[in-house]
Amino acid sequence: MLSRIDHDLVEASTSHILPKFLTVHQASHGEFLENHAHEFLSLALSFHAKTRTLPVYISHLIDSCIQLPPHFSSLPMQASYDGLVASPALTMNHLNKLSMAVRIFITPGQTLDTARQVLAVLREIWERFRDMEKAAAADHGRGTRKRRRISETSSSGGKGDTGAGAVTFMLAARIATVVLTSLPLHTITEAEQAQVKTAVAESLAGFVREAILAGTSAIISGSSDRGRDAWATQVVAAAALRLRYMLQMSAGHARYGLYDQNDLDELAASALKVDDCLPEYNVEIVSLTYSGHSQRTHRIQSSVTSCTTNIVGASSSSKSFLTPF
Repeated sequence: MLSRIDHDLVEASTSHILPKFLTVHQASHGEFLENHAHEFLSLALSFHAKTRTLPVYISHLIDSCIQLPPHFSSLPMQASYDGLVASPALTMNHLNKLSMAVRIFITPGQTLDTARQVLAVLREIWERFRDMEKAAAADHGRGTRKRRRISETSSSGGKGDTGAGAVTFMLAARIATVVLTSLPLHTITEAEQAQVKTAVAESLAGFVREAILAGTSAIISGSSDRGRDAWATQVVAAAALRLRYMLQMSAGHARYGLYDQNDLDELAASALKVDDCLPEYNVEIVSLTYSGHSQRTHRIQSSVTSCTTNIVGASSSSKSFLTPF
């Protein structure tokens, strides 16, 4: 009601409101709350579009992914994953509206900074997850024991850290993907376009590549880090693969430094042969292999085709997609 009167009245509280929407599906009267959440998101998006302050709204959305409710750290993230992924801010309805708003209302002066800020925040989330993994390994006597990075947005410890960190990366990556693939590059100069594409390419060759390799290598190695750790690494790797794939297929970013990485193809093809891969992770591996922008060998594609056929053939198993389509 206040947003309809004047969104300025609630804008100062938006950063505190959005994280609450992540728990809508876990709450009683979830459907009733969901309708109002969608309405609030539409009003907030409309406000920021009209005031040309979409970067602020994007920042609020990504921050809401980082601010998972405290009680989630004490629960297996697998139990809450479906609800978080289907939260109002992550539905196709809202993401499509966000994409359209970015295309139309992000100003030329905001485009480069928006790309850099989104990539910087996503890199920080990845680094936080990586530190959680290292701390968990040290706690179990593996690797070198390193001092944990302390941050205001990360949990202070416990088994839920890596799972929460993985889901945070996945949620933020979904928003980042929509924003980065919707930026109106045609409205900025060629020099600025080159800067945006360089920032994207450096991220793909840097932390996004690290996230993909970390997840894929962990699965192929068949290490003892099964269960929650394996689940978390696959969630992160699948999100990183999806981000990479969508940027490759984006008209604005395609063929601009999105490197040929056949080593990723080899690893991905090998990962498909592992029984414990999450189905959504398998889907992203197949998308990577057939995205068509790198010089893949017939052998790799044949291997992926064979593995995919086997997966489809085994669809009667109890394995299910954790991410709604």
